[in-house]
Amino acid sequence: MSKIKNSLNTRIGFFGLASVLFWLKTYLAYTFEFNLGVSGAIQEFILLINPIAVTVILFSIALYFKKPKRSYIALFSIMTIASMILYFNIMFYREFSDFLTMNILLGSNNVSGAVFTSTIAMMRPWDLLYWMDIIILLGIILYKKKTNITMDVRPFKKRYAIATTVLGFALFAGNLALAESNRPQLLVRTFDRNYIVKYLGLNFFTAYDAFQTAQNNHVRASADESNLVDIMEFAKENNAAPNVEYFGKAEGRNVFVIAMESVQQFVIDYDLEDENGEMHEVMPFVNSLYHDDSSYSFSNFYHQVGQGKSSDAEILGENSLYGLPQGSAFQTLGTTNTFHAAPNILKQEAGYTSAAFHGNVGSFWNRNDTYQQFGYDYFFDSAYYDVSGDRSLEYGLKDKLFFQESAQYIEQLPQPFYSKFITVTNHFPYPLDEQNSGFPTAQTGDETINQYFATANYTDQAIEEFFNYLKEAGMYENSVFVLYGDHYGISNMRNPHLADLLGEDQDEWGDFQNAEMQKVPLIIHAPGVDNGEIIDKYSGQVDMLPTLMHLLGIQTDDYIFMGQDILSEEHNNTVPFRNGNVMTPEYSFIGQKIYDSQTGEEVQGELSEEELAELNEIRENARQELSYSDDLMMMDLLRFYTPDSFSDVEKNDYVYSNQLSIFENDPLRSTSLIETNGGESTVDLYKTDAPELQNDMDTEQEEQPADSIDQNNEEPVMPEQAQDEE
Repeated sequence: MSKIKNSLNTRIGFFGLASVLFWLKTYLAYTFEFNLGVSGAIQEFILLINPIAVTVILFSIALYFKKPKRSYIALFSIMTIASMILYFNIMFYREFSDFLTMNILLGSNNVSGAVFTSTIAMMRPWDLLYWMDIIILLGIILYKKKTNITMDVRPFKKRYAIATTVLGFALFAGNLALAESNRPQLLVRTFDRNYIVKYLGLNFFTAYDAFQTAQNNHVRASADESNLVDIMEFAKENNAAPNVEYFGKAEGRNVFVIAMESVQQFVIDYDLEDENGEMHEVMPFVNSLYHDDSSYSFSNFYHQVGQGKSSDAEILGENSLYGLPQGSAFQTLGTTNTFHAAPNILKQEAGYTSAAFHGNVGSFWNRNDTYQQFGYDYFFDSAYYDVSGDRSLEYGLKDKLFFQESAQYIEQLPQPFYSKFITVTNHFPYPLDEQNSGFPTAQTGDETINQYFATANYTDQAIEEFFNYLKEAGMYENSVFVLYGDHYGISNMRNPHLADLLGEDQDEWGDFQNAEMQKVPLIIHAPGVDNGEIIDKYSGQVDMLPTLMHLLGIQTDDYIFMGQDILSEEHNNTVPFRNGNVMTPEYSFIGQKIYDSQTGEEVQGELSEEELAELNEIRENARQELSYSDDLMMMDLLRFYTPDSFSDVEKNDYVYSNQLSIFENDPLRSTSLIETNGGESTVDLYKTDAPELQNDMDTEQEEQPADSIDQNNEEPVMPEQAQDEE
């Protein structure tokens, strides 16, 4: 014991203990917090040693300080920063099954305060363990009388500090060599951040990501037209000709795109059993649309988002391009990039007006700037809604109120128009106040899953009320509706808890099941169309734009799209995920494994070399698609290409303030619903059972002067003018 105390009284001994404690807690996080897909003894060994090298390099920095006090302060500062990086990644991974990147951190000022609530929800009691090393070491120093351990005040030779740093780099070189032997070209070919963390560690990933971010900024600055040649050739070969049976079926109609926050395919036609054994249909109205004869519904449709989540879904759905491999394209590129997005395409090809609706602040995901680049004529964010009091949850205005308040703007939009509505109530952590409760919660060990079904049901009710209004207002028949799930709602970490509800074995749950859970609904509903059906082709969000354009009768040959019309006979049925996994009807490529898409069984060992080569080519072609999209986005290559009969957006043409006065002066105002109704509003036709509106009415009545109340029946007495109008 005395030898240990003596060693801790030396600077190298104390710093050595700090390194060991930090290594242990990092390995603990790797094992219990992150799903890194470790298999085999070699990968287990690499995972065990990979925190050591970078920890030694980082902590050795403190040894270069000559003054002892500064040296110890530097050590604790480095430990604190490294611990914060580790812990913030743990919380982020718990919900998003991914790691924090520089683009996410740099864009964090654009994220609303609701993230704080989500962060609190992701904390766990055992999280204190991730700070115990700092607490222990501080205790040793501060309570030196009891521990007999003090700061080492002796001069520390610089050559020892250098030797420690060199040792760290030597350890890293060995780690990298071992990683490369198990995963060749690790830093060149990987599409999955899990690999970098698994093989080289979280701290290395953070530094590597910062380097990549700076490098990408440089690449963008040095790009020119020559970078487009291969991509344009790919887009030409990738183009799927429209099917004449569907082309133009919705020509000239208004478009309503509804992004159903966190709605996954498994809730379609799902009945939740309550504690009394009674069954409750989770999304009955959306289910009715899914099966309607006037709907094209897709049963094997996958989200393809990355870290940009909902904003990535908008990039995919409105540009037929992928989000970035790291961070959010909205935040990183949305202010400056050139886009050939749905609003501008429809404006120039068919004279459409466009508007986006969202009950949260316009700066969330940098939508204010990005929508200007997309060419949206109007953007109604929370500034145009009453979001006060109990009308809002963490991520914005509740869905029923959101749709109801949007009616006043919809009726003023010049027709035809393209509109997009972003719902928020079915958002993690799925809170729903008591006044809106009523749908049963699930009975699992995970409260997030339990609440998910209730908020999904609430969103379903809100959408039904919206459709009922459009029917009453006379807008339903001449419209086409695109309803899609923007991304998963239940994360990979929570999926096993969902297994019993889906009739699956929790012990058998694995990577294939997690991949299948990335299916989300896509329903294109066109009232009056008689050839609707449920289509089982494999497709993804990148395919939404060409599919919609062809239904509207707009050719897409001149545009650079990564996706294909799902209704085309030439659609290739291949779905790349942002992390490089690839799904097809026959085989699923997940990590380094190949599964039978119908049975979920791993088949890699059963395939011949020729079959493996053919399947690997399919996977590499899909990944090439991701790479081309990344080049387009990160180098802003669309600035070098303008399709025929198309002009790029002039950002200054779009200002999202004072929009009501802009409505009044819109030269196409005569085509709006309110004008075609002779100036009569349709807002009163909107019927909703939102309790918040009744609360508002009750408050107004309570605030009326006492002499306006009939004391006999306690009902409000109308003023004379109001009685005459009634």
